[in-house]
Amino acid sequence: MEDSVRPLSAPETFDPAKGARYWYEKYCEQYEETERLKARVSELEKDLGEVKELLNKLTKRTSKTSSLPPSSDRYKKWQGKGKGKKRGPKYGHPGKTRNGFGFVDRSVKLELERCPVCGGELKAVSSRPAKREQIAELLPKLVEVVEYERPIYDCADCGWSGISPLPSGCKEGFSYGGMLSALVGWLGYGGNLSWSKQRYVVESILGLPISQGSLSKMHQWFCESLQPAYEQWWEWIQTPGVRCLDETSYRLNGVNHWIWVATGEECCLFLFAPTRSSKEAKVLLGEEFEGILSSDCWSGYSPVLALAKQKCFAHVERALKALLDSTWAGNRQFAEQVLPILSQARQVHREFHQGHRTLENLQSQRPKFEARLTQVIEHPPPDGWPCDALDLANRFIRHRDEWFTFLEFTAVKPDNNDAERALRPIVIHRKVSGGARSDWGAQLVASMFSFLETMRLQGKNALDELFALMASSEPPRNTLVAPA
Repeated sequence: MEDSVRPLSAPETFDPAKGARYWYEKYCEQYEETERLKARVSELEKDLGEVKELLNKLTKRTSKTSSLPPSSDRYKKWQGKGKGKKRGPKYGHPGKTRNGFGFVDRSVKLELERCPVCGGELKAVSSRPAKREQIAELLPKLVEVVEYERPIYDCADCGWSGISPLPSGCKEGFSYGGMLSALVGWLGYGGNLSWSKQRYVVESILGLPISQGSLSKMHQWFCESLQPAYEQWWEWIQTPGVRCLDETSYRLNGVNHWIWVATGEECCLFLFAPTRSSKEAKVLLGEEFEGILSSDCWSGYSPVLALAKQKCFAHVERALKALLDSTWAGNRQFAEQVLPILSQARQVHREFHQGHRTLENLQSQRPKFEARLTQVIEHPPPDGWPCDALDLANRFIRHRDEWFTFLEFTAVKPDNNDAERALRPIVIHRKVSGGARSDWGAQLVASMFSFLETMRLQGKNALDELFALMASSEPPRNTLVAPA
């Protein structure tokens, strides 16, 4: 138990009669007490600094300085007029411009016979062009219920007896067609609607009754239809190329599991797995992946073999920006020295893709930036880097050869944002659904989000493609009639 600080006694009145030895001993006592108090003050100041640093971390964390989502940021009052964000898409994002619908189903001419003000006769002005406006609207009846009548046929030659097959996209014994089912599937996973809301849309908007059991059969149809394509995407993910990996938690029957994601230029695959270990990453990419692995600094990626690796700049930049507000000067110094290095490396990469640098010039920059980063890490202040800066410095050292891979391989990006964006919809779905309640339901989550993200990457219509998969996955129809 620490000694409490003793209160200082009142100064004693000087009395020469007590002698020099007495007053010398009193001086030594006071000197020792002063030194003890100085040491105690220094200790308390250190403790106070640590408390301030911890409080600073807890109260000033934002989406820009940590992995918290932007929705957790505190509201900031607008500080008057100033330069807003630049219009248009961000760097590397395609722009979008509304150019109208591009087609017209029918044209309606709206005419007036009488003036709406005075009631007088009106005459159209032929010298001035008429105003045209296109408006898209829902039809009163969105769904068509078709009854298929299939007579029974007998073959006199071979004795075959049966009926004609249903049209493509129709499932034997199921009352809902493929296109309607594909729409419900997109609403459930692309639109993140719960099962009760999916039923509400079908019943209230489409005007069709649907039970919970029919909805379950519909989702099982999705699972069966997506499985062959899912296995093909998995094979493609394991081929050489740039793959961005990430993972997030997902519950199955209340037990925590993990969903891993691997993205490429044309394909995205989600894997539902019981753990967050490196074993799952190896299952996803294969035991000996011959491509480039881009990821954050989670230790589970370290044992995975790859041609090269790239660590995410975005994660470490957030940690460095958090150090800029640190109470320790060493933390601020480390962030101020490292952030410009990462920013300039990004700029070099951007200039190459804009056509302002050659490939040879780009690749020559990698050893320069690695040397600059090593220079900062190996030259700390006299008292060393504080603990937070030291943690980041050790992270840079631990992955020494994995920070500037994007300056050597042009297809690699300096961050892992592709995987982060792919995970975002499944995180929202997790909040809506609360997790999966069956093994096939968990596999459907992985398959459906793999499908939706792959269709987005390939620029295809998800509804049309899902309908095509559902139509092609139907087993050969048994058109034989059961014997009487």
